Amino acid sequence: MRNVSLKEAVAARLAGKQVKREHVIIAALVVALLATAYFAWMYLHRTSPVEGLKAAVMPVRPPKWVATIYGEGNVFLRQPRKVYVHSSQIYVSDTSNHRVVVFDYNGHYVRKFGDTGGQKNRLQYPYGIVVVGNEIYVADAGLMKVAVFDLNGKFKRYFGEKALVKPVDMVYHRNRFYFTDVGRQQVVVVDRSGKEVGAIGRYGRGGAGELYYPNGIAVTPDGRILVADTNNSRLQVFDTEGKFLEMWTGDLAKREGYFAAPSSIALDKRGNIYVADPLCQRVSILDRKGKLFNAAQQVGPPEERDSLSLPWGVWIDGRQRLYVADYGNSRVVIYDLK
Repeated sequence: MRNVSLKEAVAARLAGKQVKREHVIIAALVVALLATAYFAWMYLHRTSPVEGLKAAVMPVRPPKWVATIYGEGNVFLRQPRKVYVHSSQIYVSDTSNHRVVVFDYNGHYVRKFGDTGGQKNRLQYPYGIVVVGNEIYVADAGLMKVAVFDLNGKFKRYFGEKALVKPVDMVYHRNRFYFTDVGRQQVVVVDRSGKEVGAIGRYGRGGAGELYYPNGIAVTPDGRILVADTNNSRLQVFDTEGKFLEMWTGDLAKREGYFAAPSSIALDKRGNIYVADPLCQRVSILDRKGKLFNAAQQVGPPEERDSLSLPWGVWIDGRQRLYVADYGNSRVVIYDLK
């Protein structure tokens, strides 16, 4: 048997490494080609990886579409973020037009506000809306505070400046405001005077009670606080004292409530939970335990093949109508839940 010299041994080892390196390069090229082919197929079929995930959990009996609001006359919506209904009037955060637009219950234009008057009093990027008493509260992420108007849309004052950094949504419950604040990465609790009385959650990217750009918020009849933890792709549930209870992320393998970027939450009279998810391009409908059992996506008659595009805000009124701020299509879509 021939003795192998040191030089030959080193050469053989280097050759082996070269072969392994070539294998890695070839494997990487194969993966890249497969990925390119996959996304090309998605493009040609006008779909996406998120569409595939969405299709895996779509229901068979969605809520019934009844109407669509784009605007009227010379007032049209542009990328609305939130919708809110009070006293049979529909308030829409017409965010990219820097205003709030009000429609009657039949979808006819009534008035707009926030885009006229002195520059100091104008809205920049309005999001959440709530009416308390004779005042309209508008969370404005651009102004980084809440603007308060009377019921005719006349500016009155700012609210909660010392407590809030960048509020995007809110709910009023038992004399307290609960704000999702993407500047603080928390839910901020404020009393009627604008004073902070508590905070829920903390900044984080996955742990229990950690929030990363929280958007939508709702309070259940039994006092649970639901938060759309948008960039963590989940819903989190807290008690009235702000204690973490549970999180809902879903399980795609079990066909249970998958979220991509939940942005808004609403509740119907049965306690079901409606979650706008722009990236999944649907409104997911969950039971009280967070399990998906239905969804809203279709707009208009089935033969028109129209659907939601980046649905951002949801609201349910006392007559059990679901309102969806359809950001991608610059409209509000209405469904009947009865």
